Amino acid sequence: MKPVLYMAPMRGVTNCVYRNVYSSMFGGYDFAVTPFIRNSNVLNIDCKVLRDLFVQRNNADFELIPQILSKSIKDFISLSKIMFDMGYKTVNWNLGCPYKKIRRKSRGAALLSEPETVVHILNEVIAVVPNHISLKVRLGNENNNELFKLLPLLNDFPLENIIIHPRTASQMYSGEVDISAFEKCLSLTKHSVVYNGDIDSFDTFMALANRLPEINMWMIGRGGVINPFLPEHIKNLTRDTGMKTIERFVRFHDELFDTYKKELSGPAHIIAKMTELWSYWSKAFEGGNRVLRSVSRTKKINQYVSLIDKYFYNEPKLLI
Repeated sequence: MKPVLYMAPMRGVTNCVYRNVYSSMFGGYDFAVTPFIRNSNVLNIDCKVLRDLFVQRNNADFELIPQILSKSIKDFISLSKIMFDMGYKTVNWNLGCPYKKIRRKSRGAALLSEPETVVHILNEVIAVVPNHISLKVRLGNENNNELFKLLPLLNDFPLENIIIHPRTASQMYSGEVDISAFEKCLSLTKHSVVYNGDIDSFDTFMALANRLPEINMWMIGRGGVINPFLPEHIKNLTRDTGMKTIERFVRFHDELFDTYKKELSGPAHIIAKMTELWSYWSKAFEGGNRVLRSVSRTKKINQYVSLIDKYFYNEPKLLI
């Protein structure tokens, strides 16, 4: 069986524009979980986030799963029903966000320290929402045994799946993922599990797949942005475009840039968005840090275009 691949939610990066353009040029992903939404009143939902979820705007050829960040039962139910009315049959509950400003409000990974609260919320929500529910979790908030306590309590809930990132929230994205702890999680749950964490190359994926033969669903985050060819490689897909790898990358960049020029207002916003993308792409090229520094200092669109055209003209070496 070919692996099932999920595009990870990366706020500010894997938005509607990115997903659509990516899907038009690359293959591999089966699902994408969206960056989170967190307000129940439609008027208070971030307009950009809500607009990103309009079905008419999403042309990617993979299934989209909106993600909810909430500890309020009322908000969770309201948002789920809004998403259902928009056409989304599954929503994902974020119990893994590691950022301190989120955790200070007892949301995201902070709820892993409160298993009784998680169970109570699920009991209330699942009874009334029309959507399927999946979860995205970490090993814990501050220590890696909190998920061990929670998982057995979830076995009786009709969850779609559980996406597990084998780090604690306090680790953020540093340090090694704890595969031994992930394996213990598998023994504690009856649910389907999606592995998430540090899939940054085909070799890394194969090492994980060989160690975890019971896993067939994988979520790719930063590694898939740095190397947009990675999902295709994992799936053993080929798209005979007649272009070399670097040419496909340049075309991908150009299409994203042109689309963001239409979507965003003013050079500052456009260049900020491209700088954010280059913070990942710079890792794909030999000497990529130099172009990132140059892009981050750019103020005008024509300067950015001249800089990138010159950079790609010199055919920088791809490291991916």
